[in-house]
Amino acid sequence: MNDPVSVANFAERIAGELVRARRSSRGVVITTPVLFPSGAHVTILVTFTGDRCLVSDDGAAYAEADLMGAGEIFRRVARSIADEVGLRFNNFEIFETDARIDTLPGIIAIVADTARRAIHVTAERLARKLDFDLKTSIVDRLIDVFGAKRVSADAEITGASTHNWTVDALVKTEGAEIAIEAVSPSPISVSSAYMKLDDIRRLDGAPRTVAALKGKQQFGADQLLILGRTSKLVDVRSDWRELERLAA
Repeated sequence: MNDPVSVANFAERIAGELVRARRSSRGVVITTPVLFPSGAHVTILVTFTGDRCLVSDDGAAYAEADLMGAGEIFRRVARSIADEVGLRFNNFEIFETDARIDTLPGIIAIVADTARRAIHVTAERLARKLDFDLKTSIVDRLIDVFGAKRVSADAEITGASTHNWTVDALVKTEGAEIAIEAVSPSPISVSSAYMKLDDIRRLDGAPRTVAALKGKQQFGADQLLILGRTSKLVDVRSDWRELERLAA
């Protein structure tokens, strides 16, 4: 690989694999090395009009958001991020209408990165919304089971490390005290719940700890193993009699 010609050929091959272009009836479609969270490559459509170009993600980012069920969240996010970098958004595609040919590489990179950022922020906001909805549904169900006087939402507990934690719900009955944390399959949710519940369970006279899972079958075996070391696992979609037994 010391031969300059071989190095150049190798570099061209790598570049060709990272960025691909194909003609379409509307212009040129460029597959970039930029990735959406799903692992799909961000594609850019370039339409030529004389010495000016329309550069667009052609709705690729919106399609990713729509698959997540987050189209409305995406529209708000994409408009804000597009404004921030001087691009446009028409509720479907992120684009620049007046790119010069000599600035085309830079504009393509900006549009691709904006599409990626918009999906990344959308996914984060969707996860927060789903976690909030999950917590709310769990607290409502606990109130149905135990009564409002026995259930505290967003209860503060000082763990064995002396760190102050806020658990999604704390149930107090004559027989037991139960700290409950809602957990979704996302790595951040699992790791956060593990740290919190593990610290709480190490207290002297610790409350019983419960991880309320959103769809147990959606969790990986490793995630269930980790959470199971700190708490009782309860699927929020299944019968809640297990919690009643824990509180007895």
